[in-house]
Amino acid sequence: MSLKAVRLFMLFLVVAFGAPASSQAAKVGEACGGFGGIKCDRGLWCDPTPGQCGFADSSGVCVKVGKFCPQSRAKSVIPVCGCDGKTYNNDCERQKKHVGKKKDGSC
Repeated sequence: MSLKAVRLFMLFLVVAFGAPASSQAAKVGEACGGFGGIKCDRGLWCDPTPGQCGFADSSGVCVKVGKFCPQSRAKSVIPVCGCDGKTYNNDCERQKKHVGKKKDGSC
């Protein structure tokens, strides 16, 4: 099952059955956002599904974002276009700024 299919299924569950009764936040790799407003654990960021720029109830996945990209990722240049209309050198640089991804490649 693709990541997109998993995200859509998770969103369906939240819409169909409501948010979980407990106030536990989502962990790394778990679904977040969406109609249920699922929050990520402290220190994590809800990275929206690529291409969902400007959606009020966009869903995503919780990711851990540091202040610095690991050396191997910091040097790699694989451009991505952020929802803010800026081109980032790589996905790590985009996530570091807490900007959703519009698409792969330059803006």
